[in-house]
Amino acid sequence: MSEKTKVVGALLASALLSLVTGASVASTDLLVYKCTVCHGADGISTKSVFPTIAGLPVGVQVDAIQGYRKGTRDCGPVPRMCKVSQNLTDDEILTMAEYFAAQPFRPAEQPFDAALAARGKHLHEDYCEVCHGDGPAHAEKGILHGQWAGYLRYSMSQYRTGQRAQPPSMRRATEALSEADTEALVHYYASFR
Repeated sequence: MSEKTKVVGALLASALLSLVTGASVASTDLLVYKCTVCHGADGISTKSVFPTIAGLPVGVQVDAIQGYRKGTRDCGPVPRMCKVSQNLTDDEILTMAEYFAAQPFRPAEQPFDAALAARGKHLHEDYCEVCHGDGPAHAEKGILHGQWAGYLRYSMSQYRTGQRAQPPSMRRATEALSEADTEALVHYYASFR
């Protein structure tokens, strides 16, 4: 093979790789855009009804989206999530989850009641800290600290009433909590800055 043929071959291979990579980036951008319509730029939500998904562990995001796609997770007050997830492949779900997991989480700026937050802190330590950690960086499961209060109220009510599937450890914790306990937890998580 002549030197000229090798150079032309290398240039063609490089051009093909950049086309594939460009298509992959464009595809990822489109997938990410679909999420940011509700969840905000880079997954930082600006609306209490939508959770911030930046920084959420990959597995948590994949499980949630697959639950929406399969119909085993309630779509909530905004059914768009179920519609969006229906046409996603497993690879696309993983791509989105990896992208948002790599983004830094930023706590929502929201009001809270200090007395309720103090009570909620103790409840968190007793019932939630094992899986949800003492802050976003230590959350093995979903991030609660700094998450939007509206979203937390809704999702916790789903857990408490059995409308959202949960592991046995979560079920034991939510069944032990009263509505007042849940509200105290919401204020504690809302107080995180």
